[in-house]
Amino acid sequence: MHWRFFPSFFDRPEAISFSEQEEDEEVEILLRAHGITNVPWIFTAILGIILPFILVRFVDLTSLFQLPIPSFDVSLGIFIIWYMLVTAYIMEKFLHWYFNVYIVTNHHIIDVTLQNLLSRHTTEVRLEDIQSPRSKIQGVFGSLFNFGDIHIESAARSQTVDFIAVPKPDFVVDRIQDLQEGRER
Repeated sequence: MHWRFFPSFFDRPEAISFSEQEEDEEVEILLRAHGITNVPWIFTAILGIILPFILVRFVDLTSLFQLPIPSFDVSLGIFIIWYMLVTAYIMEKFLHWYFNVYIVTNHHIIDVTLQNLLSRHTTEVRLEDIQSPRSKIQGVFGSLFNFGDIHIESAARSQTVDFIAVPKPDFVVDRIQDLQEGRER
């Protein structure tokens, strides 16, 4: 069984395009960080959701901090503010994962980074300018779930593109090298 709710690897997607795409340019691979990289922040969010209930149930805060018992309105306000912060944390982490994408086309390598909700940073390198794409899989989870980093150096040396924690990094590097060889012919 293969669960594909929010996939992180698209091989030759047909319905995907981007704003700077040239007329004869085709998207070969679209990537985002592997889904397993979301587990730490999801765990933290679940902990943030259940923490107030644990505190209310098992900890007597009045004797712990020597504070008077807050009224219902104050307690409700604290709960509302807490859950607004947890919701903002969840939204920020999800949007950061979802909109940080890496695109490999038959002409370019593109790294789109969402810095915050109002700004994004795009790095674009032509295939002819790429000197050495390298993949690096580290650790038990990287080997187990087949994800890692890809480091791409351009001819300018001042411009590098890093694909962080992407699925199938060896496959992606092979595809980039195949595209480079196809462009040289």
